[in-house]
Amino acid sequence: MTAAVEFQSVSRHFGPVKAVDSVDLTIAEGAFFAMLGPSGSGKTTCLRLISGFETPTGGAIRIFGEDVSATPPHLRNVNTVFQDYALFPHMNVRDNVAYGLMVKGMGRAARLARAEEMLALVKLDGYGDRKPAQLSGGQRQRVALARALVNEPRVLLLDEPLGALDLKLREAMQDELKALQHRLGITFIFVTHDQHEALSMADSLAVFNEGRIAQIGTPAEIYDRPATRFVADFVGSSNVLPPDLTRALGGPAQWASLRPENTRLAASGPVTGTVTALRYLGSGTRVVLDLGGTEVAALLPAGQPLPEPGAALSIAFDPAALHVMGDAA
Repeated sequence: MTAAVEFQSVSRHFGPVKAVDSVDLTIAEGAFFAMLGPSGSGKTTCLRLISGFETPTGGAIRIFGEDVSATPPHLRNVNTVFQDYALFPHMNVRDNVAYGLMVKGMGRAARLARAEEMLALVKLDGYGDRKPAQLSGGQRQRVALARALVNEPRVLLLDEPLGALDLKLREAMQDELKALQHRLGITFIFVTHDQHEALSMADSLAVFNEGRIAQIGTPAEIYDRPATRFVADFVGSSNVLPPDLTRALGGPAQWASLRPENTRLAASGPVTGTVTALRYLGSGTRVVLDLGGTEVAALLPAGQPLPEPGAALSIAFDPAALHVMGDAA
């Protein structure tokens, strides 16, 4: 499969700060790819490097095989949807969508017709005469999408575009974005700090930490087989077990990951701890135990009896659910 975007030992330094530190990355054509990580991890800088808004300190960036490391943004066949949407408040929706075509010199009738096609694509037929201030957050996000897509980019960059939406609308837009990407077949590169967005939307993802990629894989690979303690804890808030506790629980003396949903409470076991917290989550309750200085959580489905804080309990799990990450994890 053709690579839409390639990073070859790409770095971006701001003085002594290594925002991106020798990153190698290949994103396949037609993929929905997510860059996931906490603030300051380098994911947004990588997106800006692809768009051309940042220039690499070292290494090469290729888009469909062409080295674009020194190519200005307007000459790259990519477009960006920003978190704040960046719509022109004085223009109506139709003119906002058509703006990029106007800059390219397309005639008014042709560009407005194309803008209407894009509005229909994002389910905003009939909204062309409204101003951005007359739209909801979700509608403004769709206008920003239409404006980015009207130029027919081969790669669409999305910089946390759902961050300003409420939970229910954000989940609805996740489904719409995924369906839109399937329908168009173009490469989507999505930056987010929200693990649930990345896991639910992406075909594959890279987890960033301190300017480097900690792990690349499918959502299932990242979730079920985290490569490091950072990935295990950041993606899904796993129980990260130190080697001595892993050994005491029947595993090898190595760092390991055990997801709370695979962890059961037991009256007795090889290691007994104390219940320190109960966290109600609606669909279940997260029970936290202190097992010899390590916090371990078990997710109990709704309706199950809950222990009292301070109760002495152990944990049990299927051995197959314990993912060993190795001594250096």
